[in-house]
Amino acid sequence: MRQAVSLETRSALFGWSVLAIATCALIALGERDTGAQAATGIQSEERGALLYSQHCARCHGASGNGGPMESYEGRAPALRPEVNPDITVAYLDLVMATGRMPPAASPYDNRTRNVIFDEQERAEIIAWMGAEFGVEGGLPDAAEGNAAHGQEVWNANCAHCHGATGAGGVAGAGAWTPSVRAQPAEIIAEAIRVGPFQMPQFRDTQISDEEISDVVAFLDEVGEEPRTPILGLVELNPVYASAYVAGLALLVVVSLVWIGGRPAWFPDPEQPETPEVPAGAKPKGADPQEAS
Repeated sequence: MRQAVSLETRSALFGWSVLAIATCALIALGERDTGAQAATGIQSEERGALLYSQHCARCHGASGNGGPMESYEGRAPALRPEVNPDITVAYLDLVMATGRMPPAASPYDNRTRNVIFDEQERAEIIAWMGAEFGVEGGLPDAAEGNAAHGQEVWNANCAHCHGATGAGGVAGAGAWTPSVRAQPAEIIAEAIRVGPFQMPQFRDTQISDEEISDVVAFLDEVGEEPRTPILGLVELNPVYASAYVAGLALLVVVSLVWIGGRPAWFPDPEQPETPEVPAGAKPKGADPQEAS
């Protein structure tokens, strides 16, 4: 005779069946997500390799060892840390995010900067270079800072090249300093730590992480102030100010020389004026016989 299954037993069996089915489904989804992530990682690495070969390998070489540039005089630096210790993740991100690399024209022209790679493309190139060339490091971050103290740090370390409010300009010796007023906090932090090209590199013993945040806060504050450019200049940095003073001094000297050569404009009131002599007449006392 067949024994009936109790209600409690059937409920227990149903619950365990549901649990087993849910567990299998979760395992399957997990394997699917892992496979999708692996495929995405492979695609990202392939895109990074493709972008590097299209935009970077021509000058820096397929192996990242650098070499002479075909179109310009000079040599492209190596991008391998064992050859060039300056190469870090922050360095690579900075030069691509600001359009320094790849250059639109000459790599030595600091004034024309067209950003080619977006954030995702930069991450893909850097990830590939990290795997291929061994580039290490991370991206610095800037927290909320004190703008008043940031101005002090800025004036002591940055204003003599980038100007009092970060507008940039000529810094002497043909170097062109870019404007940093509209740059995001990450770019400011990277530039301070990396010191690209002619810019000096500041260690944390010179400018701390907190002071970087203060500098960013200062630049954010002055960037919100209205500007009134004069002759296209946002501000007079030391080089522009020196040129202005030199031009003004030259104008004063030329004016004094010109005025000094025209004394008739400023007659001496104590000096009697010489009477005019009619044409053909002899001045009085000019005939010796008349004088005798």
